[in-house]
Amino acid sequence: MAKVDEATRDEAPPRPGRPRTKSSGIIAYLTELPILILFAFGIAILIKTFLVQAFYIPSGSMLPTLQIGDRVLVEKLSYVLGEPARGDVVVFARSVFGPAPPDVPWYEDVRNFTRELLGLPNGREEDYIKRIVAVGGDTVSYSGTPRRLVVNGDTIEESFLEGPEDIDSPPLTSRDCGSLSMKRAAEGCRVPRGKVFVMGDNRSNSEDSRVIGPVKVDKIVGHAFVVLWPPADASGL
Repeated sequence: MAKVDEATRDEAPPRPGRPRTKSSGIIAYLTELPILILFAFGIAILIKTFLVQAFYIPSGSMLPTLQIGDRVLVEKLSYVLGEPARGDVVVFARSVFGPAPPDVPWYEDVRNFTRELLGLPNGREEDYIKRIVAVGGDTVSYSGTPRRLVVNGDTIEESFLEGPEDIDSPPLTSRDCGSLSMKRAAEGCRVPRGKVFVMGDNRSNSEDSRVIGPVKVDKIVGHAFVVLWPPADASGL
């Protein structure tokens, strides 16, 4: 009598599978698509909130460094791990200029948030971008004809400024310290600890710390480090 292999004897005969049709594949894809979109949107929100965000430049206050319509990338980890530094280009919250904008319907919030994810204008200027010229503990002044920026007694060479010299934009002298909640120090004003003094590169067309005073560090959204769009303006900051 022939021997039967035990493994072979216990195996069940193969069952024919149901062939996967093209239409069933499309249906499965369409069923999964909303989940994939929601997942991607959630990842984008996490990246925007904690890591990197694109911003649209709506005004000329940072000319010639940033042109109207440029998109810049802003990273948000630098000031969690370290301190702001002179020369950094930063984005900070609109609330430093006064009350927040009025509430809008929820669908406008969704629209604006989506446009912000893509670095597109949303019709409301809620954040501002300027350059840090002095940090907490520094003594700063901006005066003379033409104007000169002096920090801790040293005149700062600002090679990024172009065009005619600034002769008539708002100055900063020791006479202005009180109105800006700063203390007098030598020939300028001392920046309080925990704050930074910011100015636009387009000095004659920039509402900055010469008007509103130093900005709290915790109001800084992040550090702008690269111009992403348009390609002709792409560069590091």
